[in-house]
Amino acid sequence: MMEAVFHSDKESEKYWREFAEKRADFALRELRDYCADDLKILLRTLREEDRTFEQSA
Repeated sequence: MMEAVFHSDKESEKYWREFAEKRADFALRELRDYCADDLKILLRTLREEDRTFEQSA
């Protein structure tokens, strides 16, 4: 398990937004290699487990 420590300041929201955008870009690059059946399984799993790729506030 990876652990991380986050510090916040005036510009934290900007850095969080940039991090979320980079994470989404990475996920999209990885998903491009999936076949349609794998994407359907992923979507079904996300729905069943009530999961999203969005970061919580």
